[in-house]
Amino acid sequence: MSKIWSMTELQKTFHHIWEQEPNLFPQPEMHDYPLTYPPAIQLAGEDYAHLPTQQEMMKYAVGAHKAAAYYFHFGFCQYRCRYCFHYELITQQDEALMERYILALEREMSLFRHVTGPLKTGLYFLGGGTPTALTERLLEQFLNALLQHFGRPPTQMSTVEAKPITITDEKLRLLVGAGFRRINLGVQTLDRDLYAFHHHKEEMQVAIDAIHKAKKAGFSYINIDMMTGLEGQTPAIWDETLNTIRQLIADKLIDSVFIYPFHDDPRSRTYRNRDRVPSFLETAHSDALARSMFEDLGWSELGARFYRSPRHVRRELFELAKTRINPAYGEVLYHGFGNSSFSIGDRATYLNHRDIQQYCTAIENRHLGISHWTKINNAQRATRDITFDLLYSPITRVRSRQKKYGRQQLDFHTQLLDRWIELGMGTKNRILGTFSLTNLGKLLHQQLIPQHYLHTDKEEFWRVMETRKKKGKKYRGY
Repeated sequence: MSKIWSMTELQKTFHHIWEQEPNLFPQPEMHDYPLTYPPAIQLAGEDYAHLPTQQEMMKYAVGAHKAAAYYFHFGFCQYRCRYCFHYELITQQDEALMERYILALEREMSLFRHVTGPLKTGLYFLGGGTPTALTERLLEQFLNALLQHFGRPPTQMSTVEAKPITITDEKLRLLVGAGFRRINLGVQTLDRDLYAFHHHKEEMQVAIDAIHKAKKAGFSYINIDMMTGLEGQTPAIWDETLNTIRQLIADKLIDSVFIYPFHDDPRSRTYRNRDRVPSFLETAHSDALARSMFEDLGWSELGARFYRSPRHVRRELFELAKTRINPAYGEVLYHGFGNSSFSIGDRATYLNHRDIQQYCTAIENRHLGISHWTKINNAQRATRDITFDLLYSPITRVRSRQKKYGRQQLDFHTQLLDRWIELGMGTKNRILGTFSLTNLGKLLHQQLIPQHYLHTDKEEFWRVMETRKKKGKKYRGY
């Protein structure tokens, strides 16, 4: 069982680290910075406005990759949750726009297949707002097109995201019929009052019912997304949420949980109103309590805050062996379909049109949905892979990246990793050539990741942010 810090102990530990490394002090403006590399907002400028040719796609996006993982964005929601600030969401249920969008996705799949040829499919993730916001007819139409162009999900770890209020038995039946066996439910809190506060007076029973419906429909792996640091959250409320999670696990209704902190950044309604949200210290303490609980249950943490049951871990390892595809950046092409998607190629990174109308128009003109594109060098590729591991993997594969990109490209990162070890935030396995975060490092991992970004990209990022500020544009993050 992991050490359970008191608030006082945690505060002393953080201040000790911040005295030695002031850059690790939480910066709200950086919250979405470490999710993409180079940062999406940096690439969204005129300098990168470029639609790649078929030759560029094959040489730089596909490159040496033999397989691809596909993300499909569905920016439709029945309503906007109180904590949400994703500006590309559409909350008016416009079936005509949805139908145009599904047709665009169908055409983009066909175009992508024509451009890139027969890449092996690694996994799918249907996400964004939520694909289950589609009507049953349109969801079925999309799934038929997906299977036609790319085939059934090759792994049970392929995932569909769902907002509980949008779930129906028929939509779940369609998804299971298409081969999906893992569902990710956006629950966020299991306190009745807080759930109603953040979900437009919706009853928490909606989320509980959604879990039961998914189980009954045939989903073998059910994940719930949870948040710490929500507006109105108290230690007592968090304790109640953890107790309810324990009961759901005991009842064998869920077998993975992702816990992430509320990003109180410049987009949120609580920004500069810090009394409305728990402090960073309180949020980190909640994180530590959850980690202790899952370790006590014998669950594994695959990437900071991604908790998996032993059964789930065994399945992931089996799927890895079966498909022989390592689903990590630098190993497969991560291609995003739909508006607002971000893609990770072998030697390129690119964005799709943010605006859904512009995206649909581009596809209707027989182009891919890409609006911004850049090639990346070996130093950037190494940085991309290292930061991906710090965010999503239980280990950071240092030696293998040294072999792939050259030891010199990793020197900057290995020096930082050694520094994190000095501060008690990481450990090194000299035999395997890997680095792993300690539990303390996991509490600060979102602050560690931007320190690994190359100086040139950091400088460009802040120039972009300053330019946007001068033009009066709000920070949009990823």
